[in-house]
Amino acid sequence: MKSIFLLLIPIFGMCIGCSRPNAEGLYSKALDAQKNDQFDDAIDTYKELIRTYPDSTRTPEAYYAVGMIYLDQKRSYHDAIHTFQDLEDKYPNHGTAPNASFLIGFIYNNNLKNIDSARIAYEDFLKRYSTNHLVGSVQFELSNLGKDPAEILKAQTQIAQEEIKPVKKVKK
Repeated sequence: MKSIFLLLIPIFGMCIGCSRPNAEGLYSKALDAQKNDQFDDAIDTYKELIRTYPDSTRTPEAYYAVGMIYLDQKRSYHDAIHTFQDLEDKYPNHGTAPNASFLIGFIYNNNLKNIDSARIAYEDFLKRYSTNHLVGSVQFELSNLGKDPAEILKAQTQIAQEEIKPVKKVKK
C-alpha cells in the first residue's frame, strides 16, 4: 500500500504541473481581459506571465502591454515608467524596447511635466537606439522640451506657410 502511494505522488505532481497555463495561454487570457476593459485582471495575468515565464517570447510584450495599460487606462504614470524601464533593462534588444524608451521620455515631458527627467530619458534613447525610426521624434521632443503645445503648433504653422509661399520672380 505504501509503495503504491509513493508511486502516485510523482504522477500527481506531474498532473498539477500540467494544469498550469503556458505563456501563450496566459498572454491570450490577459489580452482577452484587456479587450473586455478588465484592466486589473489583464495586469495581474500579464504579471503572472512575467513571473512564471521570464524567458518566453511573450514576456517583453507582456511588459509593454502592462505599461500601456498603466499609461492609457490607469493614468498611473510612475507605474508605466517603471514597467517600461524594466522592459528596456531586461529585454533591450526586443522590438518593443525602443518604443518603451521613447514613452519614458514622453511621459516625463507631457504627463508629469518633469523636463529634466524627460531630457535624460530622451538622451538615453539616442544612446541606445541611434538608428531607430523614432530618432526624429526624439530630436523634435528634445528641441521643444518645456514649450507650450500651442507655441509649438504656431511655430510649425509658420514654417509650413513659409515653405508654400510662391517664389517672387526677380525682374531683369
